[in-house]
Amino acid sequence: MNWAEYVASWSQPPVDDLGYFKSEDMLAWSDFRLMDAIEGMRRARYEGSRNHGGLWRKLMGLDLTGRTVLEYGCGVGMEAAELAGAGNNVVIADISESNMDLATRVMALTGAGRPTNRLRIGPDWPFIMSPPAAFHTVNCSGVLHHIRKARLTMERFHEVLKPGGELRLMVYSDEAWRIYTKTEPPGEPDIEDHPKFQHYIDCMDGVGDYATWYDQAKIERLFGDLFEIDEYAYLTPDRRYCAAVLIRKDIP
Repeated sequence: MNWAEYVASWSQPPVDDLGYFKSEDMLAWSDFRLMDAIEGMRRARYEGSRNHGGLWRKLMGLDLTGRTVLEYGCGVGMEAAELAGAGNNVVIADISESNMDLATRVMALTGAGRPTNRLRIGPDWPFIMSPPAAFHTVNCSGVLHHIRKARLTMERFHEVLKPGGELRLMVYSDEAWRIYTKTEPPGEPDIEDHPKFQHYIDCMDGVGDYATWYDQAKIERLFGDLFEIDEYAYLTPDRRYCAAVLIRKDIP
């Protein structure tokens, strides 16, 4: 995919347990229909298996308050609304303007207010236009595993976080790869050549052309010079997702 195709693909953000919908179409829905979908998504994500043991809300910091948060890859705005509703200043970022329009509307309809800023994510460094040390927290939920330039993205997160700031990640796990391919997870240089790669994408996503996996060891190996792992856990009873709280390291 070229960048325009990638943006078009991910302008169909997921709505948990319902599927993928074009954000432009969702913007045309009535307030009642949109809120019905968002409330269903909220129940699926926070009252169902995704929040098994309360780990999703805990590790994504959705009940913490008083922070300036970058919601990187906001999608429909479900978690941006949760974060703003808890009393945080939330900046949304996405590759799609229509996704950010939708997230802004969802935040308003849920009573969370409006984002304090909107940043368009581009294909190349620096990805977003933001001053350094702007955020207490970067929330990146369901996004990093779709980014081929993951190392550069993490370096950018390091730049925009304040000293001691936190990065909260939700990503596809090594167990997801095992569940759907019945093979051991391949190394990063080889993943797109793996015979089960497209099958893995088809099982995990309705759109897009890339997805990888993470576990605690891989996060540490790839990004341990930038961040210290403070918390890590598998999510859902089958452990197909995982989440981590990473603390920004000072680099001399």
